[in-house]
Amino acid sequence: MTLLELRLPPRSRAVPTARHAVEELGGVVSEESLEDARLLVSELVTNSVRHGGLAGSQYILLRAEIRGPFLHVEVRDEGGGFQSAPRPPDAADNSGWGLFLVARIADRWGIDRDGFTGVWFELPLRRESHGRAER
Repeated sequence: MTLLELRLPPRSRAVPTARHAVEELGGVVSEESLEDARLLVSELVTNSVRHGGLAGSQYILLRAEIRGPFLHVEVRDEGGGFQSAPRPPDAADNSGWGLFLVARIADRWGIDRDGFTGVWFELPLRRESHGRAER
């Protein structure tokens, strides 16, 4: 069941637009999974904007759907791709966190290259908090 499908321009304003769209999933997923999805979508859309090499007529596709007990989210673009091995970023570096965070937070994730470059991840629809501070 598709919950969200959005074409975003390859510009910095795509990141807050994507985060806002993910907020709309709040009634479907737990608060913790929603926070994780918001963070991971921000990182992946930022990567597409910064490193996708997209022209103004191209777009970033954000899609979210339910697959069994999981929220499946993908961010795809027509860019040339990237190094697919997540590496621990240098703590002093302001970049390089995207795939590292996806690998650490998501239950499952992967990279698809079929004319587009896409990173997908899955989070449980319902998850118990594991020690995060309450707001």
